[in-house]
Amino acid sequence: MLNTYVIEGGIGKCTAFTAVIPKLAEKAEESIQIYTPYIDAFAFNPDVSMAYEQSLPLHDPRIMASDNIYYCEPYKSNFALGKQHLIESYCELFGVDYDPSMTPKLYTTHLRERATEWLESNGITGKYMLVQFTGGQAPVGWSPNNEYQSHNPARNYPTYLAQQVITQLRTEYPNVTIVDATLPNEPSYAGAIKCPEHWAVIHEMLKNAEGFISIDSCMNHFSASAQKAGVVMWGSTRWTQFGYAHNTNMHFHMGDTWDETKFNPEDPRNALIDPQAVVDAYTQTLAKGQTTPDNVLCLSA
Repeated sequence: MLNTYVIEGGIGKCTAFTAVIPKLAEKAEESIQIYTPYIDAFAFNPDVSMAYEQSLPLHDPRIMASDNIYYCEPYKSNFALGKQHLIESYCELFGVDYDPSMTPKLYTTHLRERATEWLESNGITGKYMLVQFTGGQAPVGWSPNNEYQSHNPARNYPTYLAQQVITQLRTEYPNVTIVDATLPNEPSYAGAIKCPEHWAVIHEMLKNAEGFISIDSCMNHFSASAQKAGVVMWGSTRWTQFGYAHNTNMHFHMGDTWDETKFNPEDPRNALIDPQAVVDAYTQTLAKGQTTPDNVLCLSA
């Protein structure tokens, strides 16, 4: 049975959906098709027979050959109640059983040489880490002349605090290069090297990084696929809905455990996490020797 799934949203959301693909293919008893704005999220996936870019019309004959065309929008479902992980929501809406061990998987080994070439061309032959303090900007149709605008700026870490994190990291880890994995028109930082490479190359680069620090954006989901632990800072979204247990998850109003009574997505203080606390959390992650975790699990409410 040939099933085509219409998967919309950003890079992180498409990456999260890959966690569900093996069960969808098992249910259909054959590989599936994807219709999406980010075909690279599904490239070389053994359970995906073809991914079609959404610039193609939905009535393309190859899609119309499907036995079924499925579409859902988790953000307009029970997910909105705040009690489901995104991957759990996809499972419910597409009718497969959910397990927290279902985590994203991107296939980017074909980009390993390209990642290495970029690192070497920028003089990075030793240890490096990745950072992402801003996001929410679609690479589709992107231009370096565009003014940076995020569809959810409340997820971003303030630029002045991010610079403090970079400065402190450079002091504590002088032999580790900091690679800023954001688009060129997003804020830059003294002490970090901006990487303009395709986001799939960033995923491949993450595999060999010392670790990472990011907001709730694509890097968070990449970490589950690349099995790389780091620090994720949260603002207007819940780590119980988008996060993973192998990372250190931080919020201005929270400790180690999510407390729903302290969460207000409209509170402008959410992302004002102390820079020293961020660096300390990263240091503790390295000290535990857990930047390559044994298990990656989705968090839960």
